[in-house]
Amino acid sequence: MRPRATLVAVGIGLLASLPMPAVVVDHARAQPRSPADAPKTIGTCVAIQTTVTTSETPLGLRAEGSCESPRGQTQSCIIDVVPTAADTVLDVTDNTAVPQCLALAGNDPCANVQNGPLIFQSQRHATQMFTVGFGSDPLRMTTMVRQKRVQQTIADSPPSARFPLNAGRLFDVLRNRSSAATRLECSMTDGDQRIFPIVGEMDLSPNLRFVSKNSAEPTFDILTYRVVP
Repeated sequence: MRPRATLVAVGIGLLASLPMPAVVVDHARAQPRSPADAPKTIGTCVAIQTTVTTSETPLGLRAEGSCESPRGQTQSCIIDVVPTAADTVLDVTDNTAVPQCLALAGNDPCANVQNGPLIFQSQRHATQMFTVGFGSDPLRMTTMVRQKRVQQTIADSPPSARFPLNAGRLFDVLRNRSSAATRLECSMTDGDQRIFPIVGEMDLSPNLRFVSKNSAEPTFDILTYRVVP
């Protein structure tokens, strides 16, 4: 069995449901050893993950789109509806949108309009098609759709238990796949305070080398690193 320093828990709520403790102590430590055999510690760390919570609040202001048809032609008039601001989205559950027709000339051209369904391409784009009869006078079709304001809250989870960086040993970090970011905050024995962002499957530093990733669990990955003297 390879020597492993600790299993770092990133996400306390997740580990509560796992059949494993938050910290797994290296079994080699339980064996009697002389001071000369003790591993060299280059620092201690905690693991912290960052989560992003998204909330949507209904707005009174509706998104609007319109199109016009020229006189005397049979054609399709397509409306594009987009949100009114960068931090708003369309309410894709809105099934109350009723298109409005405005005659631009002539005698009741709106009577010759056939409405297609409102189709949400995404939360930021909806389309609706209208067919105007041949010989119809010009008109303008308008559709309004409810909107929601999107707000994101970024917060750090509580740090994991502090663990040592023992030279020549391995340690694991549990990274939730739902987290926006994960990092190690470390106090080094030389007095430096270091932050190591965990990005993909890269080394954290010349002394903290990536070894492997275990993705057997559906909600988190186990990242293994080696402490290089």
